[in-house]
Amino acid sequence: MPDHVTTTVDVRGHATTVSRAGKGAPVMILSEVLGPQGWQPYMTNLALEFDVIAPEHPGMGGAPVPEWLDRVADLSNFYLDFLDAMNLTKVHLVGFGVGGWIAAELATRNCARLASLTLVAPLGLRVRGAPQADIFLGADDDVLRVLVHDRAFADRLVAESLTPDNEDARLYNQQLVARLAWEPRLHDPQLGKWLHRISVPAHLISGDHDQLFSEPYARAWQAALANCRCDLVTSCGHLPQFEKTGETVRLVSSFIAEQGIQA
Repeated sequence: MPDHVTTTVDVRGHATTVSRAGKGAPVMILSEVLGPQGWQPYMTNLALEFDVIAPEHPGMGGAPVPEWLDRVADLSNFYLDFLDAMNLTKVHLVGFGVGGWIAAELATRNCARLASLTLVAPLGLRVRGAPQADIFLGADDDVLRVLVHDRAFADRLVAESLTPDNEDARLYNQQLVARLAWEPRLHDPQLGKWLHRISVPAHLISGDHDQLFSEPYARAWQAALANCRCDLVTSCGHLPQFEKTGETVRLVSSFIAEQGIQA
């Protein structure tokens, strides 16, 4: 199994922690800020086939929040600078949840360094009348249980994630999420207008029991993305990369492989 290496990269004066492992086509991961942080098993599995690059979001894990960071769009512009700083090209960008929102905003601005875009249960759009759980209500364990479908898995996730050792980091992360997505709740009213600008092949993955990204949201994203493949992970909630790791990795890998064949 490939071991990841963690380094620090300067991105226009911001020291960015980057974990990297594997060889092959570059796959950049923008992680979900609502789930476990750091290098995760699904990243290791992807690194068996690809060069996986996973930057840590600015302001996460107790790091100081940069003065320039006020909204998700700021992170999208930051990661464009990150791609420049790393001199990455033909990147397969994969975003999960809020990370998917960041990735989509990035791709509406500039796809020049991208080869494809995979969005796993992305937030960022609002569909009127569609149900959506409110992650800002409830205790930490209640929120985690909303994010997954399997009850036994939820129990394990709560036990592993909510420990005294990471309590401070969780609080900082929650404050950052509130800063980025409190109002308007979990979406950017402007995003939908510009999704047509995404010029690379797109891939949408969702769980069939996702309480944040229900079927109406999947349909809205699919309608907005001109060249989009959609895959549904069964018996799964908002975190398929954790709840159904093998299936999610298989779907991501097969889509990326298809892009190489098409090229």
